[in-house]
Amino acid sequence: MWDKLEITYEGTDQVREAKIDFLTHEYELFRMKENEKIDEMFERLSKIVIDLHALKKTYMDKELVRKILRSLTSEWGSKADAIQESIGITNVTIDGLRGNLKTYESTILLPSLGEQKKKGIALKASTSQEPAIEESSNEENKFELVIKKFYKFMRKEYEQKSKKQGGPPKWVWRNWAYQAKMLKRQE
Repeated sequence: MWDKLEITYEGTDQVREAKIDFLTHEYELFRMKENEKIDEMFERLSKIVIDLHALKKTYMDKELVRKILRSLTSEWGSKADAIQESIGITNVTIDGLRGNLKTYESTILLPSLGEQKKKGIALKASTSQEPAIEESSNEENKFELVIKKFYKFMRKEYEQKSKKQGGPPKWVWRNWAYQAKMLKRQE
């Protein structure tokens, strides 16, 4: 009777081996998805590991810790390196690693990701083109002011030098003024 139940729910040895191969392949290719939270990643990995355990294929904690650290995205790279160097893979439990990563996520990653999302949303929310024109006009005014101040500074600087050394010819002043106007038009 027990054998019948086992075949009904687990399948024959051939089916069991095929399931193990499939789940092992999923485990080997497992990677953290972009913008995925640690809890979501652990949940996906746990499902694979539990299914493999039900089919009598188990992994040691050390192997799971190593797999988790390798599967993290690039934004987690520094944290993974720090864990490997400071604590060591053999001394970390799965729960300890999860807690460590969740702490890092809540204190370092989520606030910075939230700021990036807010900036993106603010840019997407703008439907009117008038503020963009006003900002552009404001930037042009600032640019003009900087050019005028620079021109005034250069004129005073060279006037003082021209009294002592003869200074640059007038065409230099005209060239600077012309370049300033051209820069303004390009903006």
